[in-house]
Amino acid sequence: MYHKPEPSLWTGRLDSEVERAAFRHFQTITFGDMTNKIESQSADVALLGYAIDEGVLLNKGRVGAKEGPDAIRRAFAGLPAMTDTVIKDYGNVTHEEGELYETQQLFGKYVTQLLNKHQRTILLGGGHDMAYAQYLGVREAYPDQSIGVINIDAHFDNRDAPRSTSGTSFRQMLEQDEQLDYFVLGIQRAGNTQSLFDYAEQSQTEYVLVEELQGYVDPRIKNKIEQFIHTHDVILFTICMDVIDSAYAPGVSAAAVLGLTPSIVLSLAKRIMQYDKVTSLSIAEMNPTYDIDQRTAKLIAHMLTYLIHD
Repeated sequence: MYHKPEPSLWTGRLDSEVERAAFRHFQTITFGDMTNKIESQSADVALLGYAIDEGVLLNKGRVGAKEGPDAIRRAFAGLPAMTDTVIKDYGNVTHEEGELYETQQLFGKYVTQLLNKHQRTILLGGGHDMAYAQYLGVREAYPDQSIGVINIDAHFDNRDAPRSTSGTSFRQMLEQDEQLDYFVLGIQRAGNTQSLFDYAEQSQTEYVLVEELQGYVDPRIKNKIEQFIHTHDVILFTICMDVIDSAYAPGVSAAAVLGLTPSIVLSLAKRIMQYDKVTSLSIAEMNPTYDIDQRTAKLIAHMLTYLIHD
């Protein structure tokens, strides 16, 4: 079900009502309505929330991520608006009843509309089943192009299951799309069974283990990322917050042990986002129920500020 944006989420410290250089995001945000026709170039960046954790529940995970999109908005609202980039909030999609796949289809149709009208579409989650919904929208928007999927994640999320969950998104993509390849950064050996590694090999999934990203990003990994981007027409980019160590990001559906630092994830994300081929980004598994002092929501908000404004 679609819900229009909630302006009351967008508040913060007011330094000036007239000096643009002193504005924060809550003073510059605009609002859109998916039930109305979207005007062309009405904003540079579109925000849409996937306020759903049904897929997490079906994957036997900790629920609470459906509150993630609004928690991110609250944290983002009070940060400085560092450029003239126009951001438009389009509200949330929720799952009420029925099959999760039906809600993913609806979300995908909204993603297609946003991709056709905005330079970048940023999706706030919510469970990582959002990535499959994102894919449905990207494929509809780009029916004939090759898609490269880049996921920063501790998990492959390539489980074999009879229906959509937060752990099946990338297998679903791979098994229905011959013009799609998958690349994951941050995989934990202890977070994936051997069968998931076996399917990764079978599907020719490229991946980088978490221990290969400790401390810095090796130039060889940077080259792998750039080569992957260059060989595809469109890049679907997604980040699962459980890739980050729980010391920095406790508010997730599956807390990470020996995870990546935020600086490494941001460095990777900035490198990927510099390409115009990256038309959509989703950030998944923000779970306010388990957050501490809004640490995870604030981390995502700061990451978004750099990714949007750089």
